[in-house]
Amino acid sequence: MTKSFNANAKLNLILDVIKKREDGYHDISSVMQSICLHDVIKIGIEPSEQNEIKVSCSNAGDFSSVKWDESNLVYKAAALILAQNTRSHNTYASVDIEVEKRIPAGAGMGGGSADAATVLKGLNELLSVGLTEEKLCQMGATLGADVPFCIIGGTALCEGIGDRLTPLPSPGPVPCVILKPDISLGTKEMYEITDEFIDSSEHPSTEYMMTALLSGRTWDFFSACSNFMEEAAVRMCPEINVLKQLLKDSGAEVAMMTGSGSAVFGLFSDEETAKKAFEELNPPKAQKFISQFSVD
Repeated sequence: MTKSFNANAKLNLILDVIKKREDGYHDISSVMQSICLHDVIKIGIEPSEQNEIKVSCSNAGDFSSVKWDESNLVYKAAALILAQNTRSHNTYASVDIEVEKRIPAGAGMGGGSADAATVLKGLNELLSVGLTEEKLCQMGATLGADVPFCIIGGTALCEGIGDRLTPLPSPGPVPCVILKPDISLGTKEMYEITDEFIDSSEHPSTEYMMTALLSGRTWDFFSACSNFMEEAAVRMCPEINVLKQLLKDSGAEVAMMTGSGSAVFGLFSDEETAKKAFEELNPPKAQKFISQFSVD
């Protein structure tokens, strides 16, 4: 049995880093949004005398920084579900997973987390393991902070290390253009730099963002967008500010970085303006993508 699944990227519409925890992680408050840009995960399964996992990438040459071995989150996600399947049904399976990458790596768009989340959900379905979404999110949290959100998708407030989720109304299929500079930023390094000013800089208001979304006020939602980690990222990648300005000059209502970077995105009030910006923008040493908020 073989089936393909879409693994949607995410954007952080607002991201606040509240404090560093004793366990080394950080408490955050963020509103995340799924977008239609996605990887494609093809999962094939067949009965076996033991659990076996094979992971490959159909366009691995374009993602040379990504390893497709046992350290990959896709492999780890498959191992979790196979172990649960064996405990529940006392059966074994051979799993062949092929990933077609479309989400840029090292961008702050949750590509690896989305792939892992999709494998958790996909194998749970194909093997009829019967795990609830809540249980899948608990398993996903052991793989990465963004995995639980990528499991539920849509629009959600993410708190704690990203594992406490509150679904929110979608602002609709908002068009977006994404620019990813050549440089990729390490999440750990970005948090270490952020720690230097976490107690001295002004923090964004996720409450304002939530109020705007709950009330359906589009312009308030636009004005609430903010990323506390941008200051750290710009120190390592000044191009971020250049790309933000290009998006604003092209008609974006909002231009900001997502996650710990390095991708920046512009939100547009209409699809025509977004398409025109995408066609005309030709930033040096940067990839460009056009998408919209996923409202599924």
